[in-house]
Amino acid sequence: MADEQYQTLDLPMNEVFDWSEDKTPLRDALWHHYMVENNKDTVATLAHLKTFEAMQPKDVKVEAEKILR
Repeated sequence: MADEQYQTLDLPMNEVFDWSEDKTPLRDALWHHYMVENNKDTVATLAHLKTFEAMQPKDVKVEAEKILR
């Protein structure tokens, strides 16, 4: 179950979103976004990513799109 839950985070962005050509895994794109937003505070960034790990795959896609689009 856990693998299925994290699968969306591990997919390349271009497989998750039809608007993206980026092959970076979604998890890495979110990590980069939050590291910039949090002034490279790893603990704060990790807290943001943990919320995505707790979400259902469809919710991950919706919330990530709000942030990265």
